[in-house]
Amino acid sequence: MTKAKPVVVTYQQFAEGVGRTDRMTLDASLAWHKEYVKLSAEKQSEWRYDFVLNYVIGRMDCTAAQARAICDKTRVQRTVKEEQAVNAGGKKFGFHISRTEKSDGKKKAVAVPKQLVSTIVSEIIEAGLTKAQFDALLAQVRDSVSFK
Repeated sequence: MTKAKPVVVTYQQFAEGVGRTDRMTLDASLAWHKEYVKLSAEKQSEWRYDFVLNYVIGRMDCTAAQARAICDKTRVQRTVKEEQAVNAGGKKFGFHISRTEKSDGKKKAVAVPKQLVSTIVSEIIEAGLTKAQFDALLAQVRDSVSFK
């Protein structure tokens, strides 16, 4: 065997490679995005969880059971690396599947009172809900509220 020679990549080449990879994976994920937008809110939530779970498996090089344990922890229960992996998975899901970062420019953002969000988030974190419990909570809230 011969000794491997190190490959030298410039900063600019690295950035270009990241851009190419993003373009190729975004193109490849279009079919998944088209399927995702047809799903019910419940199924979309399941797809997000599954995507993040599998992203964590790949990023952290762990088993499905280990990734599930990470994803089912609350934000404050996760280690810094676990939280970074879960957050990155969520962002990748938004970029590739739900494509929430894209806007047609026609919809205005809906403002929600920051104090309300802060209070609700604090209560949810304090309750220590699992992902399944959190999803059930959201479904129950949606079913319990009607708007005129």
